[in-house]
Amino acid sequence: MDIHLDPIITERAHGLHAAAVLYEHIEVGPSPQMLKGRLRLFQESLYFDYADGGISDQPFVKEWQQVFKQLHPSFEGQITPVEQVLLLISREQFIESKDSAHDTTNFFSLKYSLPIMVYDAGRLHAPVRLSVGEKENILAFSDQNGVFGDFTGLTNHAPVTPDTKQLLQLVFFPPSFEKDKANKLLESLTKMFEQIHGGSHTVHWTT
Repeated sequence: MDIHLDPIITERAHGLHAAAVLYEHIEVGPSPQMLKGRLRLFQESLYFDYADGGISDQPFVKEWQQVFKQLHPSFEGQITPVEQVLLLISREQFIESKDSAHDTTNFFSLKYSLPIMVYDAGRLHAPVRLSVGEKENILAFSDQNGVFGDFTGLTNHAPVTPDTKQLLQLVFFPPSFEKDKANKLLESLTKMFEQIHGGSHTVHWTT
């Protein structure tokens, strides 16, 4: 899949990078009990970590705040989807199991404190471009038909469903995340994803 990161993003937020993982011939369905249990237990662990606050003091939160300011001054104060979920977890509002694709993605997103989004790649028409968006969505993801998603998760015109056979996973890494570490994370993520969903994958580093 032809995927490009708008040069202005890396010019303003040097070191920010993204990986696009394209899965093919997969089967999305209810999550196995193992995955449901791991997602629930991990959220309960995070609840005890953050029940008394402290989310805003985490290094990854501060780093993303710096990235947002670099992208555009008006983005200051916006939060990542990970931080939003952690705020809910700190109030004992846990993510419920949705399906195997979303549960796997949410587990890795929380485990590594990284924004990860998923889309039905069969509904997209390349090239895909990741661009600076507005204050409400920070980054916008578009194909030939226009914007289909954004960094905040508020927009999704290519949602993953049980009918999805091709899936696009966008993983965003802040500047402090070294490439070797990112590659190891992707190996772990894709291995678990394929164990549950079958199929195959290719990783594209956005350029």
